Amino acid sequence: MQQYTRRSALHASSIALFGIFAGCSALSTESTDSEGLSLERLDTTAVYVDDEVALSMPAEIETVTEPHNADLLVLSGDTNIDGEQAVEWFTDDRIIALLGDSSEATWLSWARSDAFRDAFKNGGSGDSEPDPSLVVGARVGLYVTTHRRSWSGTPRDRDILRALDEVLVAIEKETPPG
Repeated sequence: MQQYTRRSALHASSIALFGIFAGCSALSTESTDSEGLSLERLDTTAVYVDDEVALSMPAEIETVTEPHNADLLVLSGDTNIDGEQAVEWFTDDRIIALLGDSSEATWLSWARSDAFRDAFKNGGSGDSEPDPSLVVGARVGLYVTTHRRSWSGTPRDRDILRALDEVLVAIEKETPPG
């Protein structure tokens, strides 16, 4: 018959406590994925994230519930928004980010639309290889400039947020003062 000593009881309880605390990290969610993320521009931008987009936004980023209140619209790559609506948002100085596998196809359909050609001086549109997972467009003067990002696998939220921040900084540098 095995005798239980104080040492074996202490050992068993410490293993149980360790297991409890170790399990806590397994419960973490994507929202902690952004901890320690340093942002230069995204944290001062009002962002609308469409319901179709699975992107956790950290508390330090201002999110809005309606597109007309946003400076940056994050839409699903396969959104049903047409070229006319996109043009309206661009002329209102909103930045549009398309996220997902169909981002480039949606972007090209907008860029080839009559509304887009009538509103902007862009001479054409280009197709990227590989297709980007993120396409961001912004009006700069009489043109709409685009920034594309691709990842080898499924990007983490922090990868997407960092890319959006980098693009916002680049757009700010491209935009003439005034």
